[in-house]
Amino acid sequence: MKTLPFVMISLWLCLPVIAGDDTVFHFPVKHDHFWGTGSGDLAIDSEGITYTSEKDNDHATHWSFSDIQELKIESARKIYLRTYQDVWWKLNHDRTFEFEVIEADINTQVVGFLRERLPTQLVSAVFTQPEAVAFAVPAKHRHALGGGCSGELVFGERGVYYTSPDSEHSRFWALEDIESLGRRSLFHFRITVREHSHSGGIRDFQFQLKRPMDDTTYQRLWRRIYEPQSWLTQSPMGGRPTQSPD
Repeated sequence: MKTLPFVMISLWLCLPVIAGDDTVFHFPVKHDHFWGTGSGDLAIDSEGITYTSEKDNDHATHWSFSDIQELKIESARKIYLRTYQDVWWKLNHDRTFEFEVIEADINTQVVGFLRERLPTQLVSAVFTQPEAVAFAVPAKHRHALGGGCSGELVFGERGVYYTSPDSEHSRFWALEDIESLGRRSLFHFRITVREHSHSGGIRDFQFQLKRPMDDTTYQRLWRRIYEPQSWLTQSPMGGRPTQSPD
């Protein structure tokens, strides 16, 4: 990670139709400081992510993709960039930068561009619903500090989707990002994924299902994670599994 001098960028927003290696996405953003806020331009290209600002020059920075521990697109207007840099006055917790997009939304083209290039976690509330759906169920996501939000859990070939009107809690989890899953009953489902939380880099999401997930569907989902195969077109595998479902 290195600090850059400010470079005036005349094109505030550029969203090309085809995202190749020469693609550059520009977003006007607000950047939260410990005291107050700054504003500038956030550029995403094949080399990484760059923040530049005329009035906030002390915070102008470039991050290569290898500098980024986790990138969280919490909504179409909010980005959190977690680095490997320690902050001593936060007991050496990792330094995180927060950006609020001012004018244009972050779309699925930008998310796809990042997913192809980030070597670590990309957490996104922006995604495209799958065309092929194996199972969908209305559900309530129970929040860690109490309460929750209602939405829909959808299981597709590439992973698991949760869509909620409370967009900050919407998620897409690719199969390779899912650590484990479990079921306490026909109406309670848990998914554990690689995402930063207060307890570390793993996070549990608990869902109260509004209609039951039958045993056959759960077994097929479990085998899709632990014994990869197409669960949209094939019946559950025969024989004893290598690990028993929860």
